[in-house]
Order: sequence, then structure tokens, then C-alpha cells
Amino acid sequence: MKEHILAACKLLSEIYTDRTYADRVFDGENASALSVRLVFGVLERDTEISFILAQLAEKQPQKPVKILLKVGAYALLYLDNVPDYAIVSECVEAVRRMGKGGASGFVNAVLKRIAARRFSLPEPGAPDYLSVHYSKPEWFVDRLIVEFGEARAKAVLEDKGGDDVHLRVNSRVSSAEAVIKLLRAHAQEYMPSAVGGILTRVTPLVKSLFAEGVVTYQSPSSVLAVQALAPGGRVEVLDLCSAPGGKAVYASELAPGGRVTACDVHPHRLELVRKYCSRMRADNVTPVLSDATVFEPRFEGRFDFVMADVPCTCFGTFRKHPDVFLQRGEDAIKQLSAVQKKILQNAVRYLKDGGVLVYSTCTLFREENSDNAEFARKLGLVPEKMPIPFENDGTLQILPRGEWDGFFIARFRK
Repeated sequence: MKEHILAACKLLSEIYTDRTYADRVFDGENASALSVRLVFGVLERDTEISFILAQLAEKQPQKPVKILLKVGAYALLYLDNVPDYAIVSECVEAVRRMGKGGASGFVNAVLKRIAARRFSLPEPGAPDYLSVHYSKPEWFVDRLIVEFGEARAKAVLEDKGGDDVHLRVNSRVSSAEAVIKLLRAHAQEYMPSAVGGILTRVTPLVKSLFAEGVVTYQSPSSVLAVQALAPGGRVEVLDLCSAPGGKAVYASELAPGGRVTACDVHPHRLELVRKYCSRMRADNVTPVLSDATVFEPRFEGRFDFVMADVPCTCFGTFRKHPDVFLQRGEDAIKQLSAVQKKILQNAVRYLKDGGVLVYSTCTLFREENSDNAEFARKLGLVPEKMPIPFENDGTLQILPRGEWDGFFIARFRK
């Protein structure tokens, strides 16, 4: 147990202290299943655990000790197969192994109080009840309620998603029917998705299909954004913020006779697009180093379709990325909304007359979504109903439920 605790503390230190994204700290790490659970468990319950620790620690401990306490608190509250005394003992030994032996008595005392449930949580009706109960920042819960109503907000906060991944089949080399036949032959459970993909578990078979470029992992919400764009024929398509490349590659499959220009501002992220294209045999995609917030004269009036899947706060993906609230606060909404408007101003100029633009985000709140759709209208774009299997008026807000990430999609014609 001690080794799992120490490993989790090391990884969490990179997230809390170095602001490394949770899905990147495991790169090159041979992490155990328990240490992974501890890391993501602490991140998912951070608000609740922080609330509890604030009652039990008179002064703020050093950051390494605080992180260890969070790991111990999560283990005591949510691990059912390890005795409380063992968790406390192993955490005390871990803090010594970390070179913080002077804090061992403090750690022992705090964790014993948690094990004995000698703390209080907010009662229903208290101002901070929903925040602590669902372990999300209070501002986030309040905004959800204001914009979507309390019932829908609670439904979002209660939904845990699922363990299945969403596969999109590479139409260049296979079909959903052929992949389903293969899954059946291996007795692998699956479910067709609403966007033509497949929901299933990651298995050696799925990993091999991914490596061969037969399938790719792409969320239904992301797939839907490209279906809303619906490029086809010998067209020119621009993906302004492309990395890691999923939307550009899918657009290239929908328009195999066209060309897709896939842009990103960071060279290392553009390399991700190249690798994605290579794996998926997308030879009609051209990666280009370009900053979407800076006008590119060579792009003016050139494209039939523009995909503006803009940088956003990503709050619609909090179930998969529970560290999003550590990386960004409420102030990021206003900051990124201004960036998104710059991108939209450029995107309009890149479209041919009569061309189609899709604006999308993986976030939830109006400043980055419906307010920017209204801004696009003021730029001269006309909302247009999206050719997707959901009723829409040219815009669609998806809340994070089941297999769906929170997403906003809007389609316009110039």
C-alpha cells in the first residue's frame, strides 16, 4: 500500500505544484491500478477533501504533506477493501519515506480523526452543500444552476459517465459493420452510438485496431461537431485549431476528394496531427503552423468550410479531466471568450462567400458558447440548421451525460 501511496503523491505533486495535466503525468509511468485510482480519486473529490482537512488542520501543512493527507483522506473515505488502521499506518510510514518525518505525528492525528469521522459536512440547504456534496467548486455549481436550472445541474453533477470508449471507424479502410462483426467474433460487448460509432471497452483487440488505424478514439460530441460541418466533394476545408487532429482527419474522410488544412500554433502539437494523419492514412490533410488569433492573408476567402473548434475552458469534460478546475478558474471564461472572438473574426474572412463555418467548444457556459454564436451573427454569418440526428436551430448545447462530453456546436453560412 505504501508504494502506491508514494507513487500517487509523486504524480499529484506534478499536477498540484507543476500544473501538469493529469492525463500527461502518466506518460512513461508504469503506474499501478491502485495509484491511478488514488490520483483520480483525489482530483475528483478535491473540494470535499479540502473542506474536511480545513476543519482538522489548524495550520496549513507543507504542500507534500498536504498532498499525502489528501491521498490518505480519499483512501479512508472511498477504499472499502483496506482497513482504516492500515491506511493510517502506511501514510505515516510514507511521510517518513518522503523525508518529512517531523510531520508523522500530525499526519497520524489528522487521518485518525478522518477514520473516526470526526468532521462535519454541510447539511442540505446550506449554501455550500451542493459544492461539497458533489465536490465541485462553488462558483461552478452556482453557474450550472443559473444557466440550466437546479434539476439539470444536479443531473450533470450526479452523472459519472461510463467506462466505455467511443470508437470511430476509419471509413478509408473499414466500416462499422465490419468492426462490429469482428467484436462479435471475439465475444466483445459493444453498443452502436448515436453518431455511427461504437461504444465498447478497451481490450487488446481494440488496441490493435487503433494501432492499425482501423478505428480511433473520438468522443461522440467531437464526432457530432464534424458531422455538423458536413464537408463533401472537391472542397477546401480549414481546421483552425486542429491538434491532436481528430476533427481534421474525420473531415478528410467525409470529403475524400477535398483538401484539409489543419492548423495549430504549437510545433509539438502539430506533430501530434501529423502522427494522427499517418496512422489514419489521411493523405489529404496538410498540417500548417499557424496562430488562429492572428490573421493569415494567404487564407483570405479561400475555404469552402471552416472548423473553429476553439481553445476553451474545457469544463464540459470535467468527468474525464477532473483536474480542469485546478488548471482553470472562473476568470478563465472571460479571458478565453475574448480569444475565441478573435478567432471568429479571422475565420469569417477565410470563408468563401456561401461557405460554411462550424464553431464548437467543449465547455458549458454562455460567454464561450451562445454569446459567441451571437457575435458570429454580428460578423455577418447566418445561422443554419445542422445536418445531425438531433433537433437544432443551428446551435446545440450538449450537457455532459452518459457517453456525451459537454459541448456547444453552431453552424453558420457566409
